[in-house]
Amino acid sequence: MLATPRHDSSRSLIDITVGERVAVGAVLFEIVRNHCSSVGIQPGAVMRCQCCTSRSVLLQREDGMQIEIDRVFAAFVEVHPLN
Repeated sequence: MLATPRHDSSRSLIDITVGERVAVGAVLFEIVRNHCSSVGIQPGAVMRCQCCTSRSVLLQREDGMQIEIDRVFAAFVEVHPLN
């Protein structure tokens, strides 16, 4: 089954909730893009939120890889909820 992003409801990665599945959209600013790329977050990647804390967001990619990203970086990552 293909994941279909709902582009009408895009928001920041820090706004997702535990268990929510999203597709990564645009990543603002070169320094944020470089950091995200180095930890495995790239535009088009599908991820599920595992945990949100006051400091970070724990994500799991569809291939099972877990990624923790600081909320400062997460604020500049656009995501689209999936149907």
